[in-house]
Amino acid sequence: MFGISYEDILRKIKEEKGVSEKEIELLVDKKLTQYGDLISKEGAIHIVANELRVKVFDENLSARKFKVSNILPGMNFVNLDVKVVSTGEVRSFKTDKREGRVVNLVVGDETGIVRLVLWDEKFISLVEKGEIKINDVLSVKNSYSRGTDTFPELHLGSRGNLTLNPEGVEVKDPVMMKRSYMKKKIVDLKDNDSVEIIGTVVQVFDLRFYSSCSNCGKKVEMNENLFRCEVHGNVIPVDVPILNLFLDDGSDNVRVVLFRDLVKRFIGNDVLKYKDNPNEFENIRSESLGKQFKISGRVNKNAMFDRVEFMAQEVSEVNALEMADDILKEMDTKF
Repeated sequence: MFGISYEDILRKIKEEKGVSEKEIELLVDKKLTQYGDLISKEGAIHIVANELRVKVFDENLSARKFKVSNILPGMNFVNLDVKVVSTGEVRSFKTDKREGRVVNLVVGDETGIVRLVLWDEKFISLVEKGEIKINDVLSVKNSYSRGTDTFPELHLGSRGNLTLNPEGVEVKDPVMMKRSYMKKKIVDLKDNDSVEIIGTVVQVFDLRFYSSCSNCGKKVEMNENLFRCEVHGNVIPVDVPILNLFLDDGSDNVRVVLFRDLVKRFIGNDVLKYKDNPNEFENIRSESLGKQFKISGRVNKNAMFDRVEFMAQEVSEVNALEMADDILKEMDTKF
């Protein structure tokens, strides 16, 4: 996919940084453990190279263009053409060193969808004025990628550039990247598995919220009547929903944790209304019991309680016919 082999990248790192092959392999193994089945070994060493500031490509990076599916956390000089899927709200921030504004877009191409974070005022004003709209084409230059443990995101600052609806550039309609998850029974789940499970909701806990940084999404705490992010200093927080439930597939049950948009998919878009009126959530709780869901995500070991928990990344309700079809397929494999 990248046009340069694992061995070539390993050799470049050895030569430029003077580290041993064994040390590099250890760093690669850590990335594979961190990202699970979401990246290949080649993808992992690309991340390692970027974090060590080793230039992998000898070509002119300013001319190289990527597709969304090629993006990994830690990349620099990312150029790509994308179509706007949605635009977020402009938010203000203030830290010890700077203050300013930021806005998030969701953009994509025919290979996937990614979040694009705009930090420069000249780009932010285009969104604020309504000049950047859904289905507009953006030509992005010199962005850099960051991300969570599972999903990369693009950032565009003052050193980057953005061209709105460039002449002659066409982008196919964006699609969600298809991530392959191996199906497993709950009883067979192991720590760090990235898998898909199907089961019945047997318990739903109270809907909770925590305050997060509006810039990076990390949890923030109040200190002297101000919310402070370790990275961005004093910030205006946003409320992030979190919902725990138990899913049972007949082999065992597991606690499933839903964050952010996944909570909306489970209970509906109007999540914040339950923050001030928790009693209204009782109807959602009772209606959810007995429903079947297909949930993909990562298995984590909770050392405190000595149990595995499932961190959801995708969730969808399934009907009785889909459940029956899965059961028949499983029976076919046995006989």
